[in-house]
Amino acid sequence: MTWTAVARKDFQDAIRSRWVAGLSTLFVLLVSAAAYLVRPAPGETISSNAVLNSLVVRDALVTTLVPLLALVVAYKAVVGERESGSLKLLLSLPHSRADVVFGKVAGRAAAIAAPISVGFLLPAVVLLVAPPVNFDVVSYVGYTLLTAILGVAFVAIAVGFSAAASSSRRAVAGAIGIYFLFVPLWGAVRFPLQLYLGMGGGPSWLPLTGQQVLRMLRLINPTGSFKIVSNAFLEGSLYTGGQVNMQVSATLMLVLWILVPPLLGLLWFREADL
Repeated sequence: MTWTAVARKDFQDAIRSRWVAGLSTLFVLLVSAAAYLVRPAPGETISSNAVLNSLVVRDALVTTLVPLLALVVAYKAVVGERESGSLKLLLSLPHSRADVVFGKVAGRAAAIAAPISVGFLLPAVVLLVAPPVNFDVVSYVGYTLLTAILGVAFVAIAVGFSAAASSSRRAVAGAIGIYFLFVPLWGAVRFPLQLYLGMGGGPSWLPLTGQQVLRMLRLINPTGSFKIVSNAFLEGSLYTGGQVNMQVSATLMLVLWILVPPLLGLLWFREADL
């Protein structure tokens, strides 16, 4: 299984990137600042789960910065080596094209998981020394792992696109397009659509209700599926509450985002002329 050798080398290359170091540092500082600033009213206490599930941490930071960091880590994973000529050398060794694609997914996934894990260490210290906060270690570690899975999903999307792209310029354009589609534009489109469908709008030929369309749009976006799973986890109702079907669907959608883009990218990459 030579993909492990590709993954090991790719991880080492990725973590040396100045962009990765800079964005990781920014992530650490912003999450730490948010953990410090989200304070309860005088005389009250707040849980670490409430801090993690706040709009500041979840929406303004995690689902905004983690996709960006993942795309920066992975958008040149394949096409960068293709343009430099090192991909020919890599494939001259006992590596198949599948080894290259999935090895790079694994290597870049580890490269994104590392700064995310480190990124939540300092906020944990802030929460521990900034009473009154009830710190839940298990939930905090679990949320960190879920955040890493969100990053892995965007790494898989970027590596798949990088494998299919014929130039770095197209890979950059694809990464920018993916980010704007799933982060700022999705919410900008979903909000007026929610108002429209909530007032009974929508084509009569569509075999779905307005609420079903909105749920589908929420699930398709990796950040939307992440929010569904992470919210339920922090509330202690993951796979046990009244929204089990939605939570299972969101989990499966994250798995699909991790598996399908690299497979599609590999289909293009198999036929690519190096």
